[in-house]
Parts: sequence; C-alpha cells; structure tokens
Amino acid sequence: MKQPTLCICLLLSITALASSSAEPRQDTTRKADTEQAPSAADQEAFATAHLIVVEGDVNSRLAGRVRRGLENAAAGAAQVVIVEIDTFGGRLDAAVEIRDALLNVDLRTIAFINKRAISAGALIALAADEIVMTPGATIGAATPVRFTSEGPIPLGEKTISYFRKEMKATAESRNHPTALAEAMVDPDVVIPGVIEKGKLLTLTTQEALALKLAAAQSNDLEQLLRTYGLELITKDRAAQRWDVGSWFKQFRRWQVWLILGLVLAAAEIFVSGFFLLWFAVGALLASLLAWLQVPSAVQIGAFLVSSFLLLVFSRTVLHSVLFRGQANVATNVDALEGRNGIVVKSIEGGFKPGTVKVGGEVWSAVCSDDIEITKGSRIEVVEIVGNKVKVKPL
Repeated sequence: MKQPTLCICLLLSITALASSSAEPRQDTTRKADTEQAPSAADQEAFATAHLIVVEGDVNSRLAGRVRRGLENAAAGAAQVVIVEIDTFGGRLDAAVEIRDALLNVDLRTIAFINKRAISAGALIALAADEIVMTPGATIGAATPVRFTSEGPIPLGEKTISYFRKEMKATAESRNHPTALAEAMVDPDVVIPGVIEKGKLLTLTTQEALALKLAAAQSNDLEQLLRTYGLELITKDRAAQRWDVGSWFKQFRRWQVWLILGLVLAAAEIFVSGFFLLWFAVGALLASLLAWLQVPSAVQIGAFLVSSFLLLVFSRTVLHSVLFRGQANVATNVDALEGRNGIVVKSIEGGFKPGTVKVGGEVWSAVCSDDIEITKGSRIEVVEIVGNKVKVKPL
C-alpha cells in the first residue's frame, strides 16, 4: 500500500481546491479612444496586432487564457489587440475577469464579433475600445440566469442590479452607449424606438451600427485587418497551457469535493486496509458544507479532521471490535510452523527451492540453513515466507 504517495496526491488536490484565481491587477492607465473609424494616422500607428479568440463557453479556464494572451501581447511587439468573439455566454465571474483584463491592458483593443456576443460575451465586447461585427452577427441578451430542470430562469434583483451597473460602467469606460448596455441586462429599461419595457435588448449588426454601438462591419478577419491597416503577428487560440488550478476552477467548489470523494472511494478498491475510504467520507462531508456555502477554511478543516478521526477510529476501536477474540487463533498456514514433513523433491543449496509434503499438503520449500536436503528426508517447518516454507532437516 503506497500510502505516502496517496497522501501527497490528497494534499495536491486540497491545494488546487483552496487556491484562488484572483491575481493582483496592474494599475495601468488606458488610452481612451472615441473614434468610430480608424484614421490614416491610426492605421500607421497600429500596424501590428495580436489576436485572441473567445469562443464557446465562457469559464475560468477561458478567462485565464485571455488574461495570459493579453499579458503576452503587452510584453510583445503588438500595438493593438483583436478579441474575436463567438459565444452564447457562460459564467458571470469569468466574464468579469476577462472584462477587467481588457480594461487594464495598456493597448488599443478591438472586439470582433464573428457571429455572436450573447450574455457574458456582450460584457467582453463592451470592454474593448471598438466593436466590429460580421454581417448577421448579434450582441446582447445579457441578463444573468441560472439553469434548472425547467430551463433557464433570471437570477434575483440583487444580481441583475449588479450586472446592469457592471455593463453600464464598462460601456462608460469605452464611450459606448450606456443605455444600450443596461437594456441588454434589465427588461425594465425602456429606450424609445429601440426597446420596450419587459424585453431584453439584442442587436443585429445593422442595428448596432445605426445606434453607434458598433464602429464598423467586416466580412472576416482579413477585411478587418485591411480596414484598420493592421498586420497580424501573434495569435492565441484554444491550444493553451493547462494547469490543475484552472481546471478545478471551472467547477463549483462542492462539485470539486464530490469528484474528489468519488475518486478516493473508487481508489479504495485497489488499496487494502480501508485507508482511502475515510478520506472519501471526509471529502463528501466537505462537499455538503460547500453546498451549504460554508467558508472554504471550514470545508478544508472538516475534511482533514473528519478523515483523520475516522482513520484513527478504524485503526483502534473498530479494529478491536471486529477482531475481538481472534488474535490467538492460528490459521491453517500459521499451524504449519513446527510441524514435520517429508521432502518429495530435493532442496538444493543456495536457497534453491524444492518440494515438501506437510500434513497432506505440498509446499515449495527452501532450507533455512542453506544446505542440501535430499528427497525422502524428514524436515521440520521453521517459517512461512510468502508462498514458500523454510525448513530444517531432522
């Protein structure tokens, strides 16, 4: 049983669980830009571009990838960052993390909506200096929801109020129309001629252009590069480095504990001694506490304390109850020690095994004194070693 190795694996899992995805934000000053189309001076100034692709579900792993992509762009030769967006949305906290990274990077940014920027994708698009859309693209429908067995339902007023102001603040920082941003989140926002009460705002490319939310339309990335006079020098797509922490962060904390508990319970099948079983029980207890939104420190403490106490209990009280009265009962194998038998195949020197017959059973045997014992000789069993017996001649 490789218990030290298993303990190390447990500690690594707890470390990944307890780690925080938050990182210190740089205190940088962004360059404001209110122009809706690039001038000749712009085209000359922003000659090199870095592309970051935001597609699929917006989660913590994607947020980390975007953050690293922006860091790479800032450290390299790029003068503008193009964020190509095609998403139906995802986690609110991951979208806010991407939004903050875009606001903090000291480079000009262009959100290129290639098909759709829905929900969390709309917040990401608003965090760019300019928005460019492909024909037939859409942006909006950003009210926070949770998914149930009956389908998605809006979150409470508290969350909607927060995200509405998050969208407005982001639009303000980039000089995008703030009323449009709020109407994408809150169905109570009314914009005459645009959206009525009780409806969420979603805009097509032509509507976004008419309402001055989008700066331009481009059929594809190549046309965008030509329009803005840019040369693409680096690109960040889905193939990015992966780490345990970012993988864990795409799950809710109670789900991580549950997965850990199930893995430990399954591993117990291959490990004798009921060692991992108690850590599995501790992980399931921590999962329940996480589901009840108990602080992380309490979850980890409950996992460690309960697992340790159960392990001690199983090694002391439980063991003594289960095996009471059995300590002095010899097994069939133990009963062989001290019994006499006969050699049926000679035992050679150098601890080369032969064969003996003891009590009607045939055993592979070696001589305890490293001497040869010939066939037919009488022997006495000295010790049981694995599937062999050590014998001495009589």
